[in-house]
Amino acid sequence: MKLKITLLVLVAMTGSLFANGLLRPSTKRVLGNNNIIAVVEDRVITRAEVMKEVEPFIPQIKAGARSDFEFTHRVNAYIREIVQNMVDRELIVKEFRAKGMSIPQSYLDTHFDDHLAKEFNGDRAELIKFLQAQGKTIKQFRADQEKDIIVGYMQNQKRQSVSEISPAKIKEYYEANKQKWYSPASAKISLITLKSSMYVSLEDNKKLAKEIIERLAKGESFAELARRFSKDDSSAKGGDWGWYKKGELNPILDKQIFALDVGKVTEPTVIGDMIFILKVEEKKAEGIQSIDDVREQIEWTIVDQNAKAIYQKWLEGLRRNAYVKYYE
Repeated sequence: MKLKITLLVLVAMTGSLFANGLLRPSTKRVLGNNNIIAVVEDRVITRAEVMKEVEPFIPQIKAGARSDFEFTHRVNAYIREIVQNMVDRELIVKEFRAKGMSIPQSYLDTHFDDHLAKEFNGDRAELIKFLQAQGKTIKQFRADQEKDIIVGYMQNQKRQSVSEISPAKIKEYYEANKQKWYSPASAKISLITLKSSMYVSLEDNKKLAKEIIERLAKGESFAELARRFSKDDSSAKGGDWGWYKKGELNPILDKQIFALDVGKVTEPTVIGDMIFILKVEEKKAEGIQSIDDVREQIEWTIVDQNAKAIYQKWLEGLRRNAYVKYYE
């Protein structure tokens, strides 16, 4: 009953999608009991298809909405996105086939088998049960998989067509977005952790910590002592914990670390039933990262932006040159 009510609500919302001008209305057509939402070339997209895509996300949309109005608005927007994705998917597949391209059957078989193994533990009966609940056959499911592969391939082709980004473009982006590259102070640290247990008391570890500090003062290697005494996952790496930004560590340890110079070691610090000894390996002051430090990030950001623009322009061309009609 709950599902039925939800679907009735969605049907009403789909109607409001057109009423609000989110999709172009046209003459109403009916295919059996399923209203037609769109026709792409010779492919009919029905209301029932769209509902199957939207319904699983209703609880998530509802949870994030602050009012019924916002809920309706978000559902309408999601319906619009689903319909447009369905339309574009058909256009992309048509373009792929028009170019005389195809996906090797062996690749499709491997993709299907991998999905069956990963999502259903190789149990074909479970897959069939899942598809029946969706009103699909294995043949339809495999056809959908093929279309998904084609769309992914065509998207990737558009990304690969983006030319190399010039140094001037990278510098221009860096100067215009400097605040994106602000980084708080950070430190690379090594750590020795002593943990209490039923065999080792906190007092025993305090004595051991004192001994470790004395051995460090005599010049023994922090990394070697960490390998021997530390009781955490970093011990095998000589206590190497990597880089941490100011504010990411426990406040007590954070304060100690950023008050120390490089190469210095903290006094043993008791937190709960554990004792920590930290060493500052390297430090970086807060500030804007240099262009050399973020060059690769900027390049990928620009490539991604350009690829999306090229892909969108290509899609718009496919839409203009195809028969696409939306129905009320």
